[in-house]
Amino acid sequence: MEFCFLRAQKPAVAALTLLLTFAVDSNLATAQTTAAQSSQGQAAPGQAAPGQAAQKNYKDRGEYDLYSKATQEVADPKAEIQTLQQWQDKYPQTDFQLERLTLWVRALGALAGSDPAQRQALIDKANQLLKLDPKNFLAGYYTSLWGPAVGGASPPPDLLSEVDSNAHVVIDNADTAFPADKKPANMTADQWAQTKNSAVAVAHNALAWEATQKKDTATAENEYKASLQANPNDARVSAAYGKLLIDDKKYPEGLFEFARAASYDGPGSLPAAQRQQLTDYFNKAYTDYHGGADGAQDIITQAKTNALPPDGFKIVSANDIATQQANDLNTRIQNDPAFKIWYAIKQNLQDKGDPFFDSDVKEVEIPGGAEGVKDFTGTVISLDPPTGPTKVVLGVEDKTKPDATLVFSQPLPPDALNTIKVGQQIQFSGVADSYTKDPYMLTFKDPTIPGVKTTTPPRTGHARRHR
Repeated sequence: MEFCFLRAQKPAVAALTLLLTFAVDSNLATAQTTAAQSSQGQAAPGQAAPGQAAQKNYKDRGEYDLYSKATQEVADPKAEIQTLQQWQDKYPQTDFQLERLTLWVRALGALAGSDPAQRQALIDKANQLLKLDPKNFLAGYYTSLWGPAVGGASPPPDLLSEVDSNAHVVIDNADTAFPADKKPANMTADQWAQTKNSAVAVAHNALAWEATQKKDTATAENEYKASLQANPNDARVSAAYGKLLIDDKKYPEGLFEFARAASYDGPGSLPAAQRQQLTDYFNKAYTDYHGGADGAQDIITQAKTNALPPDGFKIVSANDIATQQANDLNTRIQNDPAFKIWYAIKQNLQDKGDPFFDSDVKEVEIPGGAEGVKDFTGTVISLDPPTGPTKVVLGVEDKTKPDATLVFSQPLPPDALNTIKVGQQIQFSGVADSYTKDPYMLTFKDPTIPGVKTTTPPRTGHARRHR
């Protein structure tokens, strides 16, 4: 099953916002101070003292003005990009290459969500930034976020490599990028941790996409799982993970993930129409796999509050159920001689119909001592009427499903109802009067019930012929 939203790449809004306000501004803070000092004639040009980093200087007042203007255009990323391009064109060589690329990545990142045409340029600038600063979290984050969208279903090998390396930049440097002492005052510690985890989840999701392109299903599954462990609230990932699992024939886990994407309605959930689409798919796929709808709602309820299934999670398949039923049936046939005869009669009546009934059942006492069996055993399902009944319906093969009817010419006496009660097992034998194939039912007229005296004498027949 394919859903168009599975490959959609939407920014993790909280993480993106903080990356713009925290990571970029932190990287630029020193450079802005240096540039301001230089503009006031305080910068120390030339070679730095031994053991110290070289002092950064702008080429002239014109470069400083372009730099300063770019830093003030945060609210208008298109204007900021124009200024950065002017700076690049006029001053291709600059002491502030790192800061310029950081501003460029920030501006392109602000546009990438609404303008797909900016995404490749963003990745290019991010890669340039990483060459200068191999641990740059912002550059790694944006490539992880938009690389899969740019690559689509047929990405070039170099993009796969870039996504892989940049995603690991995010994962490996998350703690450094979000230190506890840099938490904004308006955020709780939990919110700060969740922001970090959202960015890490994006990186794992990117690695899952990369592995999928390489047909490395095992790695893709592990990365999707890691993504959901970091950020359980991304329903897009749950849906993508579910599809991968279903394609890999891991149906129970895959169905759980589809149930998660369909039922989760908190932050990061899918639009209502897509959740309904997934709900419809889950219900059908679950019924097809399990053989019925029983248990489906329990999984939906569990998945609504859990992004991953619990350890040992299972959904029994229809094939497994059928196999177990067949094994149980064979065991019962081997260990219960009376049921063996009952089941053989049923199979022959359903397969051969009237000819078998006329030759082997009609006017025949059954079980009639065949294989030493004198009586069948069934569970009472209903009495008609409840008082003084003339019809007793039993379940022989399954105590909840009628397959034998005992019909009496006269109402059963009150004493008989001490034994013949709904839910009670009774034994019986006699002459079958009629049958139906579907639903299967074998009807006895005035049968014998050991220990029960009926108003009408039991009907008798000749011995069953053995074949």
